[in-house]
Amino acid sequence: MNYRLFITLFCLLICSVSFCQKQNIDSLYKIVAQQKKLPLAQKKDTSYINLLNRYVLSNYYISNDTIKHYAEESLKLSEAIDYKSGEIESLINLGFYESEIGNYKEAIKYAERALEKAMALNQLKNILIAYSNLATFYEYSGDIKKSVEASLKGISMGENEAKKTETELLYLGLIYENLGITYGMQQEFKKALDFLYKAQEINKHTNSELASAQTLSNIASFQLKTKEYAKGIENIEKSILTFKELGFGDWLAYALKVKGQLYVEINKYEEALDIFMQSLSLYEKIEDKREKTSLLNGIAKTYNGMQEYDLAKIYAEEGLKSAKELNSFEDIKECSETLYKVYKRKLDFEHALFYYEQFKSYNDSIFNNENTKSIAAHEAQMSFIAMENELRLDNQKQHNKQRLFMYLSTGGVIILLTVLFFTQRSRKVERKLNGLLANKNHELKKREQELQSLNETKNKFFSVIAHDLRAPIASLNSLIDLLKDNQISPKDFMQFAPKLSEQVKSVSFTLNNLLVWGQAQMKGAISNPVESKLGAFAKDSSSLLKGLAHKKDITINNKIPDEAKVFVDEDQVNMVFRNLINNAIKFTPTNGIIEVLATENDSFWQVEVRDSGVGISQEEIDSILSNKTQFNSTYGTDNEKGTGLGLNLCKEMIKKNKGKLWIESTVNKGTSFFFTLPKRS
Repeated sequence: MNYRLFITLFCLLICSVSFCQKQNIDSLYKIVAQQKKLPLAQKKDTSYINLLNRYVLSNYYISNDTIKHYAEESLKLSEAIDYKSGEIESLINLGFYESEIGNYKEAIKYAERALEKAMALNQLKNILIAYSNLATFYEYSGDIKKSVEASLKGISMGENEAKKTETELLYLGLIYENLGITYGMQQEFKKALDFLYKAQEINKHTNSELASAQTLSNIASFQLKTKEYAKGIENIEKSILTFKELGFGDWLAYALKVKGQLYVEINKYEEALDIFMQSLSLYEKIEDKREKTSLLNGIAKTYNGMQEYDLAKIYAEEGLKSAKELNSFEDIKECSETLYKVYKRKLDFEHALFYYEQFKSYNDSIFNNENTKSIAAHEAQMSFIAMENELRLDNQKQHNKQRLFMYLSTGGVIILLTVLFFTQRSRKVERKLNGLLANKNHELKKREQELQSLNETKNKFFSVIAHDLRAPIASLNSLIDLLKDNQISPKDFMQFAPKLSEQVKSVSFTLNNLLVWGQAQMKGAISNPVESKLGAFAKDSSSLLKGLAHKKDITINNKIPDEAKVFVDEDQVNMVFRNLINNAIKFTPTNGIIEVLATENDSFWQVEVRDSGVGISQEEIDSILSNKTQFNSTYGTDNEKGTGLGLNLCKEMIKKNKGKLWIESTVNKGTSFFFTLPKRS
């Protein structure tokens, strides 16, 4: 489900003076073309720069190349005559261009430059425009925390201004609306609607029919999610009438799409299809791939509801292709879900299973990502509240200083001396408190870095569970459901058995590693050392992994002497041998050789697990041996999957058994993992 974010409200301002209604793009282009022929000296004029910026705005969602060309020309001319307002408009237009081609880092840079210049001018309108664009570009880039912070800062500045012009009110309402859409994308629909209702309340104090219609269309899109279908249809009908009257084709296309989605939810498929097709005809003339992708999936769902499965498949596949080009996880998930339902109804279970697994994979990723974004949004809001309190405290301090100055200027010598005494005393206390505060801040920063590191490890841990454990289990569950519902025969089910068997064995191996690692991370693995035969560990692990080695015709030679004995925890060292030999099998090609050797020293045995595999680069070796927990999963020579957790376990278990680990490798020739284990002391 896509929601319509505003990029800028320049178009609203233009509409308020009837510019959009009086001059179409062609006539505007003729004026620009005539002015373009003038000498450079005459072009360095604010009226010509304003004309260029208006022409750029008229090409939003029509021609990105035109936006870039004329915005750059406007910026160059504005800088030449130090026309700050022209520079700001040009920077915002360039930011819009970069965001439309997916270059969000550059878009943010342009918006930040525009904000800096707007702050220097101290013009509320330009400040609000810049904050609105910053919030939108951060939202597109996935940085929800900074997006919310930008919106809240803009709202704070707008609300603190006692007297606001109609234009400034429009931009304030826009920021409330962007903030509502951001929260809606985190599935917090009630809070999203609260912000949208606030924006609509602000719109009532302006004369902009367009702003009200835009807000109504976004309210309707969220009422679709809260299942308030009747209210949603009522609001979207009002917005459609306004967009038609004002001639805003991009917003009309979006509103028609939302209306079609509402009709799909109440099972009025024929009416929905007619509305969707009207929207599609408009999107064919507009460069807005995000909304068009969502529309294609809506058409596919409608055809599926009408049991027109072939047509549903065509539109869903086109939507999926576009979603992958945009790298839009949400659209990929929804199109995959539609294709799964279509193929299931067509009784094509192989394709249905494929798209179901793709849907589950993206759904899990989006779930985890959106949870993280939601937390970030709340953190941003709390951070902003703390910042506001700090500003109030600074203002209070400034106010107190002013009062102190008044007392000093009007009081006598005794009062002056008394005040100086207490001022000096308070400074000593303040210096002491500042020292304590600096120490606390240093400690907090250190704790924050530790928490960030733990949070990264946690996210990677859950990613392993979601992708390396849930996917094969979901595949097995899906096949069992199909078998249980008699949608496939037992004979067909057995065709998947070998593949599922491999996946279950891989899950079992991974799960065992995860449990041991998780225990070590949460409460520490306790070692219980006993005297053990070193060669038995290699023998047991080789026997356990014999099937994997045989599959690739790999020979495992255990050359550890029988008399080799070490004083270690048997379970932990067994896991080290099992993971290192499994890793060697994974990265050794067919007909390779793996050797396990041991060399005796005074107080320890040095073990070497040597393979004739693909080798490891020095950069990867440094990463593996670093103190940071790694989850670098690399496919083996036979496309074997892994989590990257095994080597982390080996490092921890060897360390707990008073040994050390190092690696020597030559790319395309082989790798040797060395580690030491102590003898009985």
